[in-house]
Amino acid sequence: TFFEMLGNFSFGDYFKRDAIKYAWGFVTEVLKLPKEKLWVTVHITDQEAEDIWVNEIGFDKSRMSRLDEDNFWQAGDTGPCGPSSEIFYDHGEDVAGGPPGSPDEDGDRYIEIWNLV
Repeated sequence: TFFEMLGNFSFGDYFKRDAIKYAWGFVTEVLKLPKEKLWVTVHITDQEAEDIWVNEIGFDKSRMSRLDEDNFWQAGDTGPCGPSSEIFYDHGEDVAGGPPGSPDEDGDRYIEIWNLV
């Protein structure tokens, strides 16, 4: 089995709001992944991303984690950097593991499918 994680970096042409909307639309409308099987993470300081997910996308906040270092992307010590948001797929309760940021996150239940930087 082969899986290539999706990701995008929004430098200049579009920003956080559009990136989140594009990713969500692709995952839910094109790939037709069930919304109730998806989990989202945002950086602990990124209230803007949380507001977009909850208020504009309509994402259920109970399926969201606020993370620190795991949601901060940087290209080396001096390159571009900033908070990121990630989309995870939930394989269900019969697979071991907990949501991102939980003590059980190392299991296979949740797999990251998209990184929005």
